[in-house]
Order: sequence, then structure tokens, then C-alpha cells
Amino acid sequence: MLSDNIRELRKRKGYTQETLAQALNVVRQTVSKWEKGYSVPDADMLEKMAGVFDVEVIELLGTPSELQDRESELERISSQLSILNDQMAREMARRKRNRKIGLIIAAVVFSLLIAGVAVLFTSHVHIVSAGDSSNVEVRAVPSSLYSQDEIDKAIEVIKRDFEEKDWSGCELKLIYYAGDDICKNESKERGVPTIVLLSDFNAYEVSDYSGLNSNCTYHNWNWILIKNERGMWEHIDHGY
Repeated sequence: MLSDNIRELRKRKGYTQETLAQALNVVRQTVSKWEKGYSVPDADMLEKMAGVFDVEVIELLGTPSELQDRESELERISSQLSILNDQMAREMARRKRNRKIGLIIAAVVFSLLIAGVAVLFTSHVHIVSAGDSSNVEVRAVPSSLYSQDEIDKAIEVIKRDFEEKDWSGCELKLIYYAGDDICKNESKERGVPTIVLLSDFNAYEVSDYSGLNSNCTYHNWNWILIKNERGMWEHIDHGY
């Protein structure tokens, strides 16, 4: 369904509803209604949204099963091409054995050059192999909505997720409660107690799929947590 595709593509981009709303020049409630299936964007908005997500409009409109079938077909074709490439490589090796030694030497030299460049590069770049929150500064912000113990528990959830989930190469530097006004609005919108935290973190060497930029500092990053059925804070969303 269109609503499911909007939600999935937004999360794949690492956007919050607020971020997507700003990109499309609409209010966040409009994005929420799209994702809940209460309303649908018009044709012009679909084209604009497809541009934001870097997809075709047909992919935005397609059903999840259609998208999955398309991905499966691409994987099958990729597998067949890989087999053909292997067959061609073996045939070329059989016909041109006299070039094998030269190719091996060239490959070794190239690898050594790459390794040398990597050593020079990493010597000037701070690399964090996993999300690091060990040196985070926790800024105290008073609240009449939540106790300090509740806020501290929410912060611990984010610190744990930062170290255990998809934040490899990042270092959490600062985290603090966003304030009662923001949390009241989010709680009212979601219908459950909600805590919003703000943070600063450094992204050093991050993977392309993370959606973050390497060697960049992010400020005022939002972490959204709700109280689940067990009465514990649960991290459900993040972003600007």
C-alpha cells in the first residue's frame, strides 16, 4: 500500500516525519495521515516525494510484494551474471596462462599501494569500530513532566542502542532532555507518554547505508522514546 511504502522509504532514508514534512513543505500531521492511510498525496506531491526518496513514482505506488518480487528478480539476474563472469574468467585464464604471472604481480603491487594509502589515511582519521557513548556528557534539564530517574532511564536506553545497533563509527558527545513543551506535544500526538532527547555526536568512518556523512558532527539530533506495555522506555525513532 502507498501508506506502507511512504513509511518504509522514509525510514530507509533515516527521516523522521518532521524531516520529510520539511522536505515536502507540508506539516508533520500531513505525513502522519499519509502513513496511516487517512489521506493520500496528489500527483504533484507524489512526484516530489519520489524525488526526495530517489525512487520512481511507480516504486512509491507499488505494493510491498511487487517491490520484493522486483528485488528478487534483480538478485536472480545478478547471480546469473556472476556465474557468466566466472566462466569467462576461467576461459581467459586457460587461454592466456603466460599473462598470469604478470597479472599477479600487478595485483600485488596494487594491493600494496592501496594498503599504504590506507595506513596514511587512517593515521589522520579517528575511527570508531562501534558506536561509542562512553564519554558522553549528560546535560541536566529540569522537568515538571518526568522525574529525573525517568529521564535517566531514557538516556540509558539511547546509550545502549547507540553502542549495540547501527551507529558503528560514531561517538556520542552530548545528550539531554528536550524539554516539557516538546514532550507534551509528542505525547499528545502519539497518545502515549513520550520523551524526546537531543544530542550531539561525531560521525567518523561510517558505512554508506547509514545515511550519515563521514567526518561530520551532528547537532540537536532527536531521539524519540515511548513508554511500552511493560512500562519501560522504548526507542522508536530518531533524526532531525
